[in-house]
Amino acid sequence: MALRTGKSAGQMAPAPMHEPAARAFRSLSWAHREILTETYFRRRSVNEAAASLGLPVEVVKARVYHALRALREACEAPG
Repeated sequence: MALRTGKSAGQMAPAPMHEPAARAFRSLSWAHREILTETYFRRRSVNEAAASLGLPVEVVKARVYHALRALREACEAPG
């Protein structure tokens, strides 16, 4: 069962992160954490994130791609 946010009845809150994933997320650069926060945790589209951050859409797309790669690598890293 998913939790609902207070913003609207149709939006679902993402599941809480487990500690290894949270640790990997915290190891990312500020720009990668920011872009994933906008697109995943706040559930904004690329266009919405671009408007919110004052960035071109293509920059947001590239940052999401690189942030997800960095997160995957951080999750796979030993330790």
